[in-house]
Amino acid sequence: MKIEIREPAVRALSEIAFREDEGIRILAEFVGTCAIATEIELSIEKAKEDDLTIEEKGFHFFVPNSSIDSLPEEIILDYKNGMGYKISSRQETFGYTFKIGEHKR
Repeated sequence: MKIEIREPAVRALSEIAFREDEGIRILAEFVGTCAIATEIELSIEKAKEDDLTIEEKGFHFFVPNSSIDSLPEEIILDYKNGMGYKISSRQETFGYTFKIGEHKR
């Protein structure tokens, strides 16, 4: 799995005061109801045993093995002031206005 971080997202992530061994957890779950979607949550955490760890542009991302099948092989992380983070792939947008939760530190 690969993560491309656009420059606005790099600037936004650079403003976060990560503690030692912390990174961004990308939790994704495929949900099939009357609409098919992937729910994604971002949070600041330490790596867990079953995580895939990806380092990109100096940032660590932790993707649980259970989330890998719900994400494409490459995702793009972008940021827009006042809106939040955007997660997409070359084929589709998974969502806008993602915030990074800090409740799991």
